[in-house]
Amino acid sequence: MKKILLLCMAMLMMSATMSHAAKTERQRILVLTENAGQHKPFSDAAISWMKKFAKGNDLEMTVINHTEPIDSAFLTRFKVFVQLDYPPYNWTDRAKAAFEQAMFNGTIGWVGLHHAALLGNFDGFPMWEWASDFLGGLEFRNYIAGLADGKVRVERSDHPIMKNVSKEFVLPKEEWYTFQQSPRHDGITVLANVDEASYAPASDVKMGDHPVVWINHRMKARNVYFLMGHHPELLQSADFTTMLGNAITWAAGEPNWFPRFRMLVYANEQVEEAHRQFAHDAIRFFQDMTIGDGLVVDVTTDANDLNDEKLRTYHLLVCLNDNPGHTTAQREAFRRYMERGGAWLGFHAAGYNDRSTNWPWYLEFLGGGVFHRNNWPPQSARLVVDDGAHPVTKAMPDSYMAPMNEWYQWKPSPRENEKVKVLVTLAPENYPLGFKDTVPDGDLPVVWTNTDFNMLYINMGHGPRTFVDPTQNYLIYNAVRWLMREQFK
Repeated sequence: MKKILLLCMAMLMMSATMSHAAKTERQRILVLTENAGQHKPFSDAAISWMKKFAKGNDLEMTVINHTEPIDSAFLTRFKVFVQLDYPPYNWTDRAKAAFEQAMFNGTIGWVGLHHAALLGNFDGFPMWEWASDFLGGLEFRNYIAGLADGKVRVERSDHPIMKNVSKEFVLPKEEWYTFQQSPRHDGITVLANVDEASYAPASDVKMGDHPVVWINHRMKARNVYFLMGHHPELLQSADFTTMLGNAITWAAGEPNWFPRFRMLVYANEQVEEAHRQFAHDAIRFFQDMTIGDGLVVDVTTDANDLNDEKLRTYHLLVCLNDNPGHTTAQREAFRRYMERGGAWLGFHAAGYNDRSTNWPWYLEFLGGGVFHRNNWPPQSARLVVDDGAHPVTKAMPDSYMAPMNEWYQWKPSPRENEKVKVLVTLAPENYPLGFKDTVPDGDLPVVWTNTDFNMLYINMGHGPRTFVDPTQNYLIYNAVRWLMREQFK
């Protein structure tokens, strides 16, 4: 009996030790702060306050003044990342990538203050585009150089960050950053704003709608940004310190379960009308997928967004009516994106190439086929499923009538490339296809993948009829899920 009692006590002690260790690990906080410049007095005061807060709440705090230590492994040691007036530039590429992934995966919470939103081209550093998107699509415009007191108005008293915070309170001696637009839009929840009419002394530096505390729900990680954080007197405000303490505690909580992945949709507005019509319908189709918050869908009509900085923050690039590279820089960025494991879904004109395209890598990427001919006018056609066991075509009928389309034929056929797997083909009984321009015969794959890459090309995408057929819509849903299969494990 004595041995059993001792064993039970040992097990209880081991359980308590393991529980304490887990608790300690969950409560480690990383603080990245400036160690010089005009914000140092505030940072010093904030660190002093945070040390007391940490001690009173069983937290362990680590302070760093630069981003060199930050990588994915380093961030896993912490539950909350406090960006205390450290700007969104002068980060190492490794640190930026690790932070972006941690925010998306929800492995660390984030609390940012003031200078963390100094977004733009500063000190010779370009805009960190991901950070701008993360904070609401912002770019810094101005500030109140002379400092001003301002009345903060809480919009969401029900949020845990605002627990025990006054509904209105004045904060002293702030710069009150302004941006080119308000961050208030889908995906952003504003918790508080500043009453610009309350500035003392009065200032002409205004935004109109001026949020000062907000959250981005398009990340798994709990995150909150405070626009305030310039003068050390701010730490004498009980309302501010209550918000800050609440924010740290809240950010340490369980992350959201969504989103699973980020999709960037590229559409060229300078193409023919039928291809613009398709693109507009496709954008609505993909945006409807965001219902339920399973994914993030961003849209760009600017080919300059197809750069390394932008692409590396997305899991899937969708090209609707144009290829992903007009310039050498864009082409090289896309090649690097795919070779590093990115995913691509291209429709119709996204795969168009002829002998003047002069992009050999992209030609091989698509399977080696150059545009040969097409039918005109657009018309419906029977398509045959080549492989009903593939995840893209699973549960589809052996064939179906696809809506009206301009069908591109390639020479040589991509099927002749051993790296290409064809999933859907235009049925031969459709021939001859067209009146003005005719496709009389030959192999015409319409859905295929180059197995060297995580990519899929879909021939459909001309005019406003592409998404009227449920079978075809089912195929496109499957295509997205298959390309994002790693995100569903």
